[in-house]
Amino acid sequence: MRLTAEVTEEFDNSRLDHFLSLALGDDFSRSQIQKWIKAGHVSLDNNSSLKANFLVTSGEKYTIEVPVKPRQAIVPIPMNLLVVADFQDFMIIDKPVGVPTHPGPGDNATSLVNGLLYQFQELSPGNDDNRPGIVHRLDKPTSGLLIIAKNDKAHLHLSRLFQDRKVYKRYYAWVLNAPKESSGTINSPIKRHPVERMKMCINEHGRPSVTHYKVLKTMVGKSGQKYSLVEVEIETGRTHQIRVHMQSIGCSVVGDVLYSRSFQKYEKFGLLLFSQKLEFTDPFTGQTVSAELPFPDRFTEFENKIRDL
Repeated sequence: MRLTAEVTEEFDNSRLDHFLSLALGDDFSRSQIQKWIKAGHVSLDNNSSLKANFLVTSGEKYTIEVPVKPRQAIVPIPMNLLVVADFQDFMIIDKPVGVPTHPGPGDNATSLVNGLLYQFQELSPGNDDNRPGIVHRLDKPTSGLLIIAKNDKAHLHLSRLFQDRKVYKRYYAWVLNAPKESSGTINSPIKRHPVERMKMCINEHGRPSVTHYKVLKTMVGKSGQKYSLVEVEIETGRTHQIRVHMQSIGCSVVGDVLYSRSFQKYEKFGLLLFSQKLEFTDPFTGQTVSAELPFPDRFTEFENKIRDL
């Protein structure tokens, strides 16, 4: 797989490994990127003799040849995952922030799957050995509710619920600025970015994507920067959907490495987006399943710090 990354102004004079670890988004670790640089998989104008501490310049375009790695056995790793709701055929857990849902391409970094294999005996094999139990996913920097299938029967039926848009999904996020309307719907198709392959973008030829939002409060920091807490409901579940849609109306999610140029200012808080509620009909009993989470500590900490930002 070939990726490209162009240096923007905020990364001017940054270390190459630091720039790439942020520019490539959620799926690759900095240590993995350092190994690629050392092995000559990263090049600038056909020059692959680069060092991790090489200082990049605004406007440069780097090419990354992601090596294909052989499939390896996934090692169980303790994570102390919180089970929010437990049923005979599936469970709902609270995915921690900063952990990818499953192994990424070319990277064997620790993922949620490592923790699932350590903590639970019953997990559906599914169609991918790298994703036992995984019915749907959350981005690496996003925390919150995730459904895990215990067997193939549950995996099939739960996957169909998502495909048929029969799972209610509610998120909360702190975003930069304030939307022009206090509530609204963003109905813009999304597809993979044609150049920056780790990013998604709005494109008329993309997949249909629908996001509903409602502003709950807006606060202003001492610099004059506005911040808004928004409640978000999504009908579809495209990669980076909320992050792309909020950016499209000038309200990037606070701390978003991929879609906000000011993310470094909020690095200590991480991405301020989490999956707060899931609701659907149990495919086996017909009963309504509803799970909710309280706001994470990083949300409360951020709100308390806004006046000083």
